[in-house]
Amino acid sequence: MRRRRGPVDVPRLQPLLFQPFEPRTRFSLTETLNEARAVHFPGIAGDIEVRIAAAGPLAFVRANGMGPLAHLVVFHPVLNHPDTPIEVVRFIAKHELTHLVERPRIINGAWETHPAEFWDHEYAVAPERWAAWQWVFGNIGGCLRNRPDGISVTRRWMAIHDRPRRPYTPELPFNGERWDRLCPGYGAQLRLPASWVASPAP
Repeated sequence: MRRRRGPVDVPRLQPLLFQPFEPRTRFSLTETLNEARAVHFPGIAGDIEVRIAAAGPLAFVRANGMGPLAHLVVFHPVLNHPDTPIEVVRFIAKHELTHLVERPRIINGAWETHPAEFWDHEYAVAPERWAAWQWVFGNIGGCLRNRPDGISVTRRWMAIHDRPRRPYTPELPFNGERWDRLCPGYGAQLRLPASWVASPAP
């Protein structure tokens, strides 16, 4: 979830991408992303690999990052916590998958990873984004920094990583708006197609 000036050198990130982070969430990050893909992004071709890496942004995606039509989505370990709600990870997954649908482009001579059509598409598939961001900033905001190129996770994440986190409560008001409009289905519950078959968590 970070705006970059251009493509990143993925080989440079390889040591981070292979750090051994044991999953601590109460759900599978891979399965959560695959469910969101099945419901909202059936047109994305190829494979998507999910990893955990302390690489800077809260999450990021690399189209073809593992080879042709082999995409990579990386979550920061600050999200790898038993109290992290599946709804928040599902929203972040939808944000990253939107990058594979609405690709970055050059606007006024600058590389823009979040053009206007990106935000329109994200809102169409994730109207719960206000609730998700409310939880993120309310629980781990102390280690986040809003920089010119986007939101980054600072090294302080290690100091707060084991602290308990508040529950996800989309029924509370956000920006004066009704929660049932901003968070349909209690904040992005999925309605999976009949053809969906869950696989065992890794």
